[in-house]
Parts: sequence; structure tokens; C-alpha cells
Amino acid sequence: MSYAEILKKATERSGLSLSRIIFKLAKEDICMDKAILSKLQNGKCPPARDEVNIALAEVLNIDSEKFRLAAAKELIPKSLFELIKKAG
Repeated sequence: MSYAEILKKATERSGLSLSRIIFKLAKEDICMDKAILSKLQNGKCPPARDEVNIALAEVLNIDSEKFRLAAAKELIPKSLFELIKKAG
């Protein structure tokens, strides 16, 4: 499952509005615009940086490791991801 798919499903499952998610992120000292969050969940921009993904996972109550790995898989070149995976 892609980063955007995980984020979109988690947002829907949480029942939280994008505005409410942004508010909760702000409490974690993460400043994000509602439009950017919308673009992230619709795959219109690359995954957020790791500290944002950690906070999003906490706010949305999803598996942080799985979510962060989905982001990394999309951000780094496939050959490097495979090398890291192979190395364990």
C-alpha cells in the first residue's frame, strides 16, 4: 500500500477532519497547511519528512514503522531501497 493510501485510509478511519488533524499536529510542534495534508493523502506531493510522519502516525493511531517505511520507499531510489532491504 502506498504512503498516500495509508494516510487517506487512516484519516477516514480516524473520523477527524483535516483541520482537526492540523490542530493536533500543531500541539506536537508540527506546522502544516491543510492544503498540503490534502495533497499528501491524494498523492499530489511526495511524502512528508520523517518527523511529520511520526506525528501523523501518532495523531491517526497507525503503525509508525509501516507508515515511515512506505514514505521512505517512495523517497529513495528503488535500487537503494532494495540494497537496504537486502542488508536487513
